[in-house]
Amino acid sequence: MMDDSGGKKTGQAPGGHGSRAVFIGCLGCVAAILLITLGSMVVFRENMLRNTRLLEDTGYERYEDYYVMITSDDDSAFWQSVYESARREGMEKGACVEMIGRNLSTGYSKEELLHIAIASGVDGIILEADESEATAECLREAWEREIPVVTVLEDDSQGNRRSFVGVSYYNLGREYGRQVLAIRDRKVEDILVLMSAEARDTSQNIIFSGIQETLAQEGEHGISVRAAAVENQGAFDAEESIRDIFMEEALPDVIICLDEISTSCAYQAVVDYNKVGLIDIIGYYDSETILRAIERNVVRATISIDTREMGSSCVAALDEYRKNGYVSEYFSVGTSLITTENVGAYLGGRESEENP
Repeated sequence: MMDDSGGKKTGQAPGGHGSRAVFIGCLGCVAAILLITLGSMVVFRENMLRNTRLLEDTGYERYEDYYVMITSDDDSAFWQSVYESARREGMEKGACVEMIGRNLSTGYSKEELLHIAIASGVDGIILEADESEATAECLREAWEREIPVVTVLEDDSQGNRRSFVGVSYYNLGREYGRQVLAIRDRKVEDILVLMSAEARDTSQNIIFSGIQETLAQEGEHGISVRAAAVENQGAFDAEESIRDIFMEEALPDVIICLDEISTSCAYQAVVDYNKVGLIDIIGYYDSETILRAIERNVVRATISIDTREMGSSCVAALDEYRKNGYVSEYFSVGTSLITTENVGAYLGGRESEENP
């Protein structure tokens, strides 16, 4: 090629050393990326194998079913005992049982927890039911989505559950009445039954009727039975309600408590107001606090529900329904009467469990 002066023009032809260098550089980059990718895959695989070995070393287990338990008070000793029994029964049957309301940074209502469980598509729900419309609506939704629900202690009157695990409330009331009649060391004329202000079902009314009928049929006439509503959403609310009762002029001869919190608060109020020996308490459940109160003759007696049987029966009902497509509509749980005569056996059993 000639330039304007007639001489030859020198230069590099296309595809010379510059293009070759660029090509080699690109090839090197691709090779580096491939090496990095392969190296990352090797490291990832090694980490996965290591984590798998760690999970195997820690006894990691796979469960066939996932059940949740929802109650009104996850922190109470009563429900903790029921849950622990359900959890153990679930492990034996290959199911994971979780109390989903525990240890959450945000407090959720029973209805909100039900919505969470249903939306998550759990395999079964164990529920302390009530008669609220919000709960009933959740149960209808669970029924439509074929998620089996077992109600425990408190039932759903609309029947949107597969089974109910509980006690005979009428017989429970009769047992309370008989314990009143068993008081022989002083005259009993006035009985106060502490009832939950939050309860929406008829269980407390059935217990109250059982107490009245037993006193009328088996006892002397002239014994007055009345009820008082107690705010028991928490220990503080129950304590305030019961202390208001003790500020009244006319105090009862006997206080009958229908839940664990009321029993503990009534026991403390009797001690604080120096009414030991003047007011008898017939309580509910067998927490260590209540058992110690019986041992000290502050609480006359308590009726204990078999929480182990209750928890295991809930899981057994769900397991039976999951396997067979049907289950008995009602599982009855036993109760025990604890007095000063046998409280030592319960305290001894509690200590042996804590120190095996």
